[in-house]
Amino acid sequence: MAAPPVAPSVVKHSISDSQISILAETSAAAKAMAYCPYSNFRVGAVILMRYGHHISGANVENASYSVGLCAERAAFAKAVVRTPVALTVQPLYSTA
Repeated sequence: MAAPPVAPSVVKHSISDSQISILAETSAAAKAMAYCPYSNFRVGAVILMRYGHHISGANVENASYSVGLCAERAAFAKAVVRTPVALTVQPLYSTA
């Protein structure tokens, strides 16, 4: 899988091409875990943490629309529970 285009903010934070590729692959893998029986629109997100590890999340739908959870919120919630260190970057992949 080719790395997505690099945004200026990525260059500013000195994220390497290999980190971008790993984040892209991880977010694509998270997308495969999405639960979206209503929209069939899979979304995966990954957060690069300060010390190099990453945390991913996927969207979860519910028949009651407001109870659903977007991939970004899922990843952030998981990050908050696992570790209180600052977040660095969050690439996003979807089926679009």
